[in-house]
Order: sequence, then C-alpha cells, then structure tokens
Amino acid sequence: MKIEKILEEIFSLRNKNRRENIDDLKRIYKLLGEPCKDKKIIHIAGTNGKGSTSAFLENIFFYSGHAVGKFTSPHILKYNERIISNKKMISDEKIQESYEIVKKILNNLELKINFFEITTFIALLFFEEENLEFIILETGLGGRLDATNVVNSTICAITNVSFDHMAILGNTLKEIAFEKAGIIKNGEICIFSQNLSELENEINKKTKKSINVLKKYKNIDIELNKKNFITTVKFEDDKKTKKFELPLFGKFQGNNFLLSYEIAKQFGISDENIQNGINHLKLFGRFEIFSKNPFVILDVAHNEDSMKVLFENLSFLYKKNEVIFITSILKTKDFVPIFEKIQEFSDKIFITSLKDVTYGMSSCEIKKEIEKFENKENFLKKIIFEDDILDAYKKAKKLEKYKAIVICGSFYEIAKFKKLFENKN
Repeated sequence: MKIEKILEEIFSLRNKNRRENIDDLKRIYKLLGEPCKDKKIIHIAGTNGKGSTSAFLENIFFYSGHAVGKFTSPHILKYNERIISNKKMISDEKIQESYEIVKKILNNLELKINFFEITTFIALLFFEEENLEFIILETGLGGRLDATNVVNSTICAITNVSFDHMAILGNTLKEIAFEKAGIIKNGEICIFSQNLSELENEINKKTKKSINVLKKYKNIDIELNKKNFITTVKFEDDKKTKKFELPLFGKFQGNNFLLSYEIAKQFGISDENIQNGINHLKLFGRFEIFSKNPFVILDVAHNEDSMKVLFENLSFLYKKNEVIFITSILKTKDFVPIFEKIQEFSDKIFITSLKDVTYGMSSCEIKKEIEKFENKENFLKKIIFEDDILDAYKKAKKLEKYKAIVICGSFYEIAKFKKLFENKN
C-alpha cells in the first residue's frame, strides 16, 4: 500500500464520542509488547509551550550525545514530522510497517481508535526499534485520557494551564488542571512552570515529588533583545548566577526554558551542554521572523492565553495600529476573547479560510460568528474577509502605513501560508 493511501486511512479515523477511559488503548499497548516501557520518558502536558519545551529538551539531549526521540503534534508540512528519532523524521516505510502491526491488532479486537491514537502507537513501535535512551512524549489534548498516557514516564512536565478546549477539558482551571495532571500516574516527579494554585493542588494530589521552577529558582530575569530577536534568561541556582541565551523571542520562552533546564539537570547535563543544545534550536512559528522586507512575523498563537503572550511581544516592538493581522480561527476556539485581543492592538485584520482542515471555517462562516458579537460593528469595520491567504498577504503588503504583518491563529494557518508561499516562489 502506498504511503498516500495509508495516511488517507489514518486521517479518516475520527472518534465522535468523548472518551470515558483509555482501557482499550492500554489493552492495545500491552498486545504491542509495551514498547518503550524501559526507556527514560519525559511526558509533557500543558495548554501552551509544549512544542517549545519539547524542542529545547530534544536539542539538549541530542547535542549532549544522547539518543533521543520526540513525538509532537500537529505536523506542519508532513505527517512524518510528528515522529523524530535523533533529529530525523520517521521514514514512509517505517510508518507503513508500524501501521500494519497496529491495524492487525485493531482488526482482531474489532476496535476503532482515532488518528492521533494510532499515530502514538506508530511512534512508540518506531522508538522501541530505534533503541533510544530518551523519549519526549507531548500530549495531544489534555493528558488523563490522552493516548500518550498508556506509558509510564520517568518525569512528567506541565508547562501551564489556561482556557482552551473547554468543551472537552472543562470550564474551570481546576477541571483543566485535573486533566493535565492526569499524566502523573505512579507518584513520579512532576516539574511545572506556573504559579497557579489550581495546578499546584492537582499535582500535589498525584505526587509528593513536584518542582515549580518559578519558585525554585531565585531572581529570575528574562530580557528581550529586539535587535537580534533573542531572549536572555538569568537566574540564581544554588547561589550561583546563571545566564542562558535563547534563539527565540518571548518572555514566556524563559519559563519553557527553565522547565527544560530543570529536567536536564535531573539527568546531570552540564550548563555548557544545555547552552550548546539551545544554540542549535530552530523552531517553526514561535514569533518566527519570516521576512524583514516587509517585516513579517509568523506565530502559532491560537487561544486567549497565547494571543496575550503574542501581544506582549508585539508591544515591545510596535505601537498600537502599526501591525496588520492575517488570521483564521478554528470553530473549537472561543472567538470573542481572541478577536477582542486582536482588535485592541490593530485596526486592520484579514480573516482567511481554513476550510480544508478539521474544524476549519471559511471567512464567510467566521463572519457569521462575528455578527453574533454584541459589539459586532466595532469588529467588522476593522476586518477584511478574504479566503485566499496569499491574496490577503498581497493586499496587506500594499498597505504601506503599517510596519509589520503578523500571520497567526494556529499551526494550520502558518503551515498553509508557508506551503502556498513556497509553491508560488
């Protein structure tokens, strides 16, 4: 079977009903031989920052001489990006090989699981074969009922908790924190990077071994360099002042780094190796400078909390109404706070279509949602609805009074723009 057909099959696998438990996934995992059960697994959950933290750790381990696998989502341009071994994507052949093994078990058990769940098993089978020392597993959604939760981890990490996917995870921070803390199963150590009582309480119910890096480290100072677009993190560790430079731009990245730093220290990795790993980091869509003429920033901010962080970065560089936004929002998101944040900062917004992805909407469908807002007139006068993201980009470039174009909204929005842009050029 060709890889295109296999991927078509995988992506067609959708579960309409919300999970009550992962008993069937645990059963499949056991029949697969419990792949990776003897590996050092770092299991990462959190509303925002999972991708950055995973990338920090992957680089730190790899450039310290360790064999490391990384499982993340979503992919940007190619499905294989989700499953990485020693900085290299899984091959099409290995996807097919692992898929056939999982599919056979599913057929025998007459079970149906979704595409993320089957992808998790493909990753675990591949990582087992690769004989890796460290495996970084990023949850897809939540934690407690996530497919990645079939394995036992060495260290759990929770980046933060904020409002997102409330229909699935709950409407309060306590409920969401409960789902994220569900990755802690055997009282293992949990490292987190947020001063939030709801999260701390849920973690403490699951383990006596937890570290909040924002409390452990003293005199934390995170500085942004707007000339070189880097972030400097200074802090005190064991009465010694430490300083690290991150090739990413954003104060929130300082928190993600401290989480990664603490995990690296748990495995005895030196400061020199930590900085060396970080130096090699290239991260897609995290305040990514796509162009300097015109100035174009790509950011995967996709919920209220990540939008807030994006605007903190932008306000360090620009004044109000100096930036044009190009965005599209998935129907699973809470529209009002996201658009309120954007329109507070800019008087020019292009809304494009993501109709071709799951939960995506056309610009017309998004317009209908905005027309339900109480202050819809205030929003609509600032918005241009244009399905084609490249046409929106061309129109935005002609508006010379603005100093920057920001393309944001989701991984899918950024991936679509990059793919179409590269194909055109």
